[in-house]
Amino acid sequence: MSADQNKYNIQGYNLVTLLKRLEAATSRLEDVTIFQESSLKNLEKSAIDTADTPSGSLTEGTTKAIGSAPSVPSTPDSGAPEPNVAAVEIPKSIKAFDDFISYSIDPFVAVSEKIDAVVGKQAQVFKDAFIGERKFLLAASLSKEVQPTDPVFGEALSPISTLIGETVKIKDENRKSPFFNNLNTVAEGVPVLGWVVTKTPVSFIPEYKDSSLFWANRILKEFKDKDESQVEWVKSFLKIFDDLKAYTKEYHTTGPTWNPQGGSLADALQETSASAVSDAPAPRDASAAPAPAAGGPPPPPPPPPASVFETSSAPAQEVGMNAVFSALNQGEKITSGLKKVDRSQMTHKNPELRASSQVPAKRSSPVPPKKPTGLTNKKPAKKELIDTKWLVENFDNPGEVITIEGEMHQSIFIGKCSNTVVQVKGKVNAISISECKKVGLVVDQLVSGVDVIKCSGFEIQVVDKIPLISIDKSDGGQIYLSKSSLDVEIYTSSTTALNVNVPTDGEDLAELPIPEQFKHTFGADGKITSTIVEHAG
Repeated sequence: MSADQNKYNIQGYNLVTLLKRLEAATSRLEDVTIFQESSLKNLEKSAIDTADTPSGSLTEGTTKAIGSAPSVPSTPDSGAPEPNVAAVEIPKSIKAFDDFISYSIDPFVAVSEKIDAVVGKQAQVFKDAFIGERKFLLAASLSKEVQPTDPVFGEALSPISTLIGETVKIKDENRKSPFFNNLNTVAEGVPVLGWVVTKTPVSFIPEYKDSSLFWANRILKEFKDKDESQVEWVKSFLKIFDDLKAYTKEYHTTGPTWNPQGGSLADALQETSASAVSDAPAPRDASAAPAPAAGGPPPPPPPPPASVFETSSAPAQEVGMNAVFSALNQGEKITSGLKKVDRSQMTHKNPELRASSQVPAKRSSPVPPKKPTGLTNKKPAKKELIDTKWLVENFDNPGEVITIEGEMHQSIFIGKCSNTVVQVKGKVNAISISECKKVGLVVDQLVSGVDVIKCSGFEIQVVDKIPLISIDKSDGGQIYLSKSSLDVEIYTSSTTALNVNVPTDGEDLAELPIPEQFKHTFGADGKITSTIVEHAG
């Protein structure tokens, strides 16, 4: 904590916090005063009304009034135990999150239920995930910061992760639904709830809005000028990302807001689970104090801590830059606290001490925390045909060969796969492989060719014939050609460790490395000449 911040602290109490508590106590006292004044006026009015009545009537009316008046609870004895009521004060950030759910999520759920029952069910699960995230944010506001590698952190996010998986599962179980585009839109955007594990949520949120736009644009294209409710559905869903981005920018710029003076996250989760305020977003007036009982004024506010107004006899110790300047201003006294070194302890006068001294080993830097497995950004694996394009994405060691029966007018995209083998049977138009690791491709025939972009450890086997192979920004590739495909054209750029295996007269294949090193020379006419550098050895 800096010295400037210490100026506004009184024995561990932040001045801003004290001012807020003082304002709350003042407001409470004003409410008590107003209530007492109104009670006195009512008593005076009732006394005037009953002054003209006969004595019997007065006695009867007074008795009736006393009997019907609510009893004022007596002050409990000092030794009597007070009731244990758990109350959690809702921070401003949580109230803003409640407004976000009310004004952004609820309208989306309402329009989803109008469109289709399955779409409405998925939207409700989507909302439940945000309510679960509200519980986490409330617990975080009551506890000290916890690293994502802590098991408690992953346990706190486990309910949210379960609801994210359930949202995607609804999409997978209803692939034949006429509203499959709606289900896909939500399934692509629901991982946005993972912003709580990042330090830059403002830049994290738009990524999943872009992922959902592919399917959202399909809905707009299909139902434009046909079904206005579908257009409204798309607008309300995309609005969620914009509102969530604005919310995190204001309250959680660098991730969830923690409480340096709070307790453990596990205790905070238990406290918020036991409290009613964590079960559902609170209404806008939930923070208002309950109305006092009609029989008497409410109890006064609790007194402030005794240590707030006490003065300490010991002077506050300076820290930070103030301590540095104070030490420099001591002048010659600055060395008074140094320990006297005996001549026998001086290494420059005792060579035998230098021989025995050891330089401490450099400490290893701490490993950066990893994201909990419950909320990783990894998307589910899928293999599906959309129009004339096959999509094979996010497979990781599936344990079996992925087979595609292709046609001439179809193309295939393989993206973000690892330890996967894809076999394409038949003749297709083109194949693209992007951002894959250790992926194998077995292909029969192609009309156009194969494009490999940002891959490592890939293998391509040509069974029949393809005209073109293009490789860009890749490393460690193996290409196996058949005799009928030796006329293939291979283009490479920013690629290393690429070998091409061609058939020979025997059964073995000849491995030919693709050149990586070139020599460039310039002639008298200013033209450049590039030649392959060959190493004899």
